[in-house]
Amino acid sequence: MGALALLVTAILATLVLYFWAKKAQAEKQLQEEREENERMMTVAEDLEKRLSHLKQQKKATPVLGIDMLDRLCEQYYIYEGTDNLQPRIVKEVRNVVEGLRTDVNMQRTLEQTLNAQNDQVMEKLRATFPRWKEEDFLLYLFTASGFSSTTLSTLLEKDKPYIYNRLYRLKERIKVSGTRDRDLFLGCLER
Repeated sequence: MGALALLVTAILATLVLYFWAKKAQAEKQLQEEREENERMMTVAEDLEKRLSHLKQQKKATPVLGIDMLDRLCEQYYIYEGTDNLQPRIVKEVRNVVEGLRTDVNMQRTLEQTLNAQNDQVMEKLRATFPRWKEEDFLLYLFTASGFSSTTLSTLLEKDKPYIYNRLYRLKERIKVSGTRDRDLFLGCLER
């Protein structure tokens, strides 16, 4: 009888520990999802802030920026007041992020906008530093476009310390290059 009671107690304890571990795992997963959603919302806020800044400068308004804002506003309008609002906005932000990461046309449009606003800076940069990796040009493009370190980290899928380090190295390469466009290149990164 004592052994049977001990066995039942052990089984109950195992079940309690199993369900407790399952609950802890579910809570951890929920917390990770919340953090990812918050990160994506930060990226969306950064994009919106950057678009607002561009409009205030009264320079050429980027078609890419209007498209992104339109997509976000459309999702917000459709799902405002529903439980689907945040997941839809997060999904749309993910689509924008993936587009900026991988869509050459979106990157080219952003580059054309930067060129139009800053004396063909990307064309000059590519001509001056033809051996740079494409990742270096993207880092320069996104930084010169005014994206925050969080957005840069998200777009390039790298940690912030990596971004800071790469950006520091790019600036140093530009400084020591002696090119006549050095001040233009560095000036675009200092915004």
